[in-house]
Amino acid sequence: MAEDTFLTPEFPAGFRVRSGGFGSLVEVGSEKGGVDEGEVWLGGLRLMTRSIVPGRGGRDQGRCPDPRSGQSYHLLIPLAGRLEVVRGHERFSAGVGDLLVHGVPCVIACDVWPPDGRFAFQAMCITVPKPLLNVNLPAEHLDGLLSRPLSSTEGIGGLLTDFTVNISQSAHELRPADGQRLGMTLASLISALFLHALEAEGVSVSGRSHRHALALRVQGFIQRHLREPDLTPRVLATAHHISISYLHRVFQDEGLRVTAWIKAQRLERVRHDLADPALRHVPIRVVASGWGFSHASDFSRAFRRAYGISASEFRQHALPS
Repeated sequence: MAEDTFLTPEFPAGFRVRSGGFGSLVEVGSEKGGVDEGEVWLGGLRLMTRSIVPGRGGRDQGRCPDPRSGQSYHLLIPLAGRLEVVRGHERFSAGVGDLLVHGVPCVIACDVWPPDGRFAFQAMCITVPKPLLNVNLPAEHLDGLLSRPLSSTEGIGGLLTDFTVNISQSAHELRPADGQRLGMTLASLISALFLHALEAEGVSVSGRSHRHALALRVQGFIQRHLREPDLTPRVLATAHHISISYLHRVFQDEGLRVTAWIKAQRLERVRHDLADPALRHVPIRVVASGWGFSHASDFSRAFRRAYGISASEFRQHALPS
């Protein structure tokens, strides 16, 4: 069973919520602090979107246990409104555009505010068990990231946010076996985010961990530039100030090839667009060109090789008559 976060329907034991409307203090084992709008399990990871009415949650400081006693890290991504977290003697704020890493045992209080004209604060929370992270660093280094806002719009944080939002929105399309695979990818993204943030603070990470974080940064760059037909290993290496040979080594560590990974991402984007009813009248060659395929014949061969049927056959089966 997953460890609770202060966004779960039932707050952690010993945690209290102060109602913003009436000022009454209640134990939240019998009260709910918000509306659960969706929960997705990806192997051992949990994604959850919640709306919470304005108010405060907190616990007596004397009851706050060792911050390392929690079994999971929680990543909080505000979607509407802002919150303020009290951790020890420090206070941190986060809003839309931020990503907050926290551990429930060390949170003393949390205030939330909705945006103007809205009833509730809304956020997505990712719960990841610590053993699933590929981060070979002492706990005190990781604990230094707790409650410190990171960017949810740039770099690895932006890639992670886009990934989780897309999963949440398309959860009904996932097969049972997809959860484990996507969970592994999400855990890798979180690991890379942590390593990147620690590197920015001057913490030395191992060479393998560094290459893993770099691979995800390059992949994020690729995703943002997929529509550019001249997206080559040379362009990627130059953009990240590394040699082409080191770029290939970084991808080989992940069991990938640079050009093959770029092509696979483009094909997946084309496949998604071909199944979109709103784009049914856009010619296939135009869709393919929009995702960086300069030659129609090369695209046709690549699509059939990847999916076993032609692009036109796929569109015919994917779209309702």
